[in-house]
Amino acid sequence: MIVDLNMQGKSVLVIGAGVEGTRKVKALLGQGCKSITVISNRFNRSLLDLARDGKITLMKKSVKDASILAEFEGEERPFLVMAATNDRSLNRGIVERAKAMGILAYAADDPAISDFIHPAVINIHDTLFIAISTRGSSPAMARVLRIKAERVLKRLIREEDIEMIRLADYARSIAMKHINDIHARKDYIYSVIMDREIVDMLKSKRLEEARARALSLLSKQL
Repeated sequence: MIVDLNMQGKSVLVIGAGVEGTRKVKALLGQGCKSITVISNRFNRSLLDLARDGKITLMKKSVKDASILAEFEGEERPFLVMAATNDRSLNRGIVERAKAMGILAYAADDPAISDFIHPAVINIHDTLFIAISTRGSSPAMARVLRIKAERVLKRLIREEDIEMIRLADYARSIAMKHINDIHARKDYIYSVIMDREIVDMLKSKRLEEARARALSLLSKQL
């Protein structure tokens, strides 16, 4: 079962800063994490640039065993630990220690021991996320298929589709305040998505007009 974790305001610890660790960090960006901390004895240019921009925190340490997690107990305990070193045994030990601490845990090279499988994700403007998963059978093949699908989807999904997602989120937020009935809220949000005038406004980048139109549709529901 594919689930979308709510990472808003959560702290994440990534151990390992190679190719897999960097992939995991980039997948976490734009998820609203409170903090992303990466531990390794060396960092590539990509991670150094992210740290310079204040998007992640780097801790330069040589990780020999899972005891590194002792530094993150109590209030410092992260919501999620991702083990992405090039040592399978070390990754397993980190995951086992994290689970014992009540922390959600993931090993980049060991889906069987992880709390979840990390799918290959297509990220479109940090708004639309499309996951491709082989349920751990072949993460490499999932990445290959992601690249193929990404080429097609980025042609099919237009800028106005992304703006409609954002507008629908706005419509949902105001509907939650004014419409108590869940079915009425759903009808309202679909009325926004299907409204021809709103579609035309988004195509021509008249975003404020589209918001105003969404508000006028809301008044008809009240």
